[in-house]
Amino acid sequence: MEDHLTESYIKVIAEENENSEILTIVDCLEHYAKTKAQTEAVIFVSTDGTRQSVTWLELFERSRAAAKSFLHLGLKKHEIAALNIRNCPEWLYASFGAMMAGAIPVSISFTYTDGSDLIALMEKLQTCSLLVMDPGLNDINWNILRQILDEFDASGNVRSEKMPYLRHLVGVAFEQVDAELLKFSDLLIESHSDVVLPKVDPKDIALLFQTSGSTGIPKLVAHTHEPLVKYITGKHVETMDAKYKLFNDRPFAWLGGYPLSVFTGQTRVTVSGFSEPPEDKISFMIETIKRERCSSVFALPPLMHELIKRQNELPLDWPVEIIMSGGQPMTKKIASCIGKSCKFLLCIYGCTEFIVMAKTMVCDPENFTEYSCGKPMQYQGLEIRIVDEDGKTVPVNTRGEIYCRSPAMFKEYFNDPVKTRAAKTDDGWFKTDDVGRMTESGELFVEGRKSNMIISGGFNVAPEILEQVMKNFTGVESIAIVPVPDDIYYQVLCACVVKKADSDVTKEKLQTCCTNFHADKPGLFTVLPKFYLFLERFPETSTGKLDRRELEKIATQRFKHIS
Repeated sequence: MEDHLTESYIKVIAEENENSEILTIVDCLEHYAKTKAQTEAVIFVSTDGTRQSVTWLELFERSRAAAKSFLHLGLKKHEIAALNIRNCPEWLYASFGAMMAGAIPVSISFTYTDGSDLIALMEKLQTCSLLVMDPGLNDINWNILRQILDEFDASGNVRSEKMPYLRHLVGVAFEQVDAELLKFSDLLIESHSDVVLPKVDPKDIALLFQTSGSTGIPKLVAHTHEPLVKYITGKHVETMDAKYKLFNDRPFAWLGGYPLSVFTGQTRVTVSGFSEPPEDKISFMIETIKRERCSSVFALPPLMHELIKRQNELPLDWPVEIIMSGGQPMTKKIASCIGKSCKFLLCIYGCTEFIVMAKTMVCDPENFTEYSCGKPMQYQGLEIRIVDEDGKTVPVNTRGEIYCRSPAMFKEYFNDPVKTRAAKTDDGWFKTDDVGRMTESGELFVEGRKSNMIISGGFNVAPEILEQVMKNFTGVESIAIVPVPDDIYYQVLCACVVKKADSDVTKEKLQTCCTNFHADKPGLFTVLPKFYLFLERFPETSTGKLDRRELEKIATQRFKHIS
């Protein structure tokens, strides 16, 4: 890599990580089942003090049992298996079982109480023949699904005119629900010795990720086996080494919580999705990390902020060496977690489409420059450049959009060639939509988004989607969502509202409407407005369109001091 760049372009030349035996995620599972059979792979903790662990051998064997049962049920190779399951061992067995069956697993979430977003998502998936789900908190997910099903039975058969591709439905933890569904636990004890698992090709689509977002129908990001295994199992992210025991409480369904540890043989500690919420979440996490002796923690900025506030309360034998974070530009306030909370802070720059692009390891908060993402990952063929509006590479220290090209990049947006073409150039560069700059030494800085996308607490929120929902609320004439800067979340949402004539709509009424409209009651994925600003009219551009930048300035001036 050049030390004195003049243009904002880097191409990494590095040694290839060659492992001829492990080319798929299924290969990883089998390898660790043989080499780490009785070692704990994933540990689930609960607030009632219970602890459930899955060994590497159990993970492989039960996933294999699920795969055979799925095929016996009627799942076909290359079809989609959708999962709507909270963090639990069954999620692991269903997801990796689908892979072993040659199918494509995708974790789905649906938040609209009328089921319209689930129907739209199923239309995009097209070949989703299997849904494995739990009832959701207070049975809310089952209540949403039930209203759009025509028939279902205890043999796993299902029919829905609104979701015509769906043929099979399997339930997890439905014991307390009045519904006769095929139990996933039964699938794990059936042998099906006559079922032969298909050969999984390294170039097959391994899984689909939903892109982050507040509401609406997300893009489905397709990744194949070989790039994921090749670039995650290498030594490109030091903290993913098996010598570190990882605490990560994020949902498996999201990239930041996905069990990438199965690619590296690392033990992962997480919180059971069926656990009752703790009275004090931070105290519970601190106690769990201490008890399980976790030396590595993945934390979004809000959690890091809480750890900073409680540094003096941490025990003397606090085991954490490294905190990893990502999802938004890092500030010096966040970097102050270095000290009692951890020895090192690893800032990772990535996204659902290219997983990880750059990193920086910080050991001294005073030497940390805000918004730095460090330097590119050292794997062969990674290219990064900063471009202007015409797609031309800009000089160093010049702001522009970040492009990347990489052998570890996603294959496509599933069943969406239009959005795939829009996101990639003809010669294979992915347009990240991130605005940033590159220094002479190749250090990368990310400073915001090119589009109206808002970055809040590690999530990307499309304001137009939330606006589409809120404009239908009673008493709202016009609605616009803009960001307000925040030291912890980077940005928080402000709903700017023009009321209808004689409307009595208030902040409290809008908050209630937003909360009630979403099934995501724990708030794991949904980002809602923190502030509400009522105006007589919105500022407009010279062409009569909404002037978002001016509206953002007004909101920032009004709320920045209290964010």
